[in-house]
Amino acid sequence: MVYETFLETVKQSLKERLGPEFTLMLQPITKNNGLILHGLCIGKAGERAAPTIYLNHFYESYQNGRPFNALLDDIMALYQSSPLPGDLPIEEFLSPDQIKEKIIFRLINEPANRELLKEVPHISYPELDLSIVFYLSFQKEEDSLLTALIYNRHQKTWNWSTEELYLAAKSNTPRLFPARIRSLPEAIKDIVKGSSENEITEDSLEELFDTAPLSPPMYVLSNSSGISGAGCLLYEGILKDFASCSGSDLIILPSSIHEVLIIPHSQDISLDELAETVLTINQEEVLEEDRLSNHIYFYSKSNGKLTIAFTSSAPIGTKNP
Repeated sequence: MVYETFLETVKQSLKERLGPEFTLMLQPITKNNGLILHGLCIGKAGERAAPTIYLNHFYESYQNGRPFNALLDDIMALYQSSPLPGDLPIEEFLSPDQIKEKIIFRLINEPANRELLKEVPHISYPELDLSIVFYLSFQKEEDSLLTALIYNRHQKTWNWSTEELYLAAKSNTPRLFPARIRSLPEAIKDIVKGSSENEITEDSLEELFDTAPLSPPMYVLSNSSGISGAGCLLYEGILKDFASCSGSDLIILPSSIHEVLIIPHSQDISLDELAETVLTINQEEVLEEDRLSNHIYFYSKSNGKLTIAFTSSAPIGTKNP
């Protein structure tokens, strides 16, 4: 079954299962770095919002031999196990008077998102190959985030300039999503703790990990939620204060849109090797939609400027055919 036929067959089959009170619609959705996913939007009469289930990976499973009816069961289970959050604040999204305290920014790769940037207000940082885009954040709990990308049509409706959006986001983002810097070993331990079904003691972690300090030392910069935390690079004073504490310039490795690695600079560090490492990890380990850049960055303690330290010719992302 070819891809287009698969999508339509899934839609019709699920419509038969769900019944007449449901409305199903297929739609292509452009994600970060130009990645296009095909979503199935499932709306139910009386509900104010509809979840979207991406079908791309289900098609991959189908190609790998999973029976079609089993895939339908998987999609139904995913839909039923992912209820919409209650009390969606739709009016807040429509009213300019309610949005100012909810505008935040996120950092994305500029060359890989040129098509998206035509449709959204943004601020370019060409010296970094990055742009910031704006979202509304309806944050209820730390582990439950609801955000909506701000498009040009929203900006026009609200009659806000891009500068006004930026000033609001510059104030709100650090407040709603404060920065967090940890050593790389500490970050890895936190991941292990969070992913384990059983409680892990500090003694157990010490047995699992080498306690010898890294050389050079590495630190993870993200926000309190761990989602889209690379934007912390632009928080006022964050790099300046860290460089002052470390007493050196800083090398920034763009791990993903969710976090970056910081290395205090020394003459023993090879920027060429680090750049090759970033490129390799992006291509082999990081999901395309999560990639931030193939470049590494350099923060100068003396002049407070963040610039590209090494340039790779490889593009960060490509569009699906």
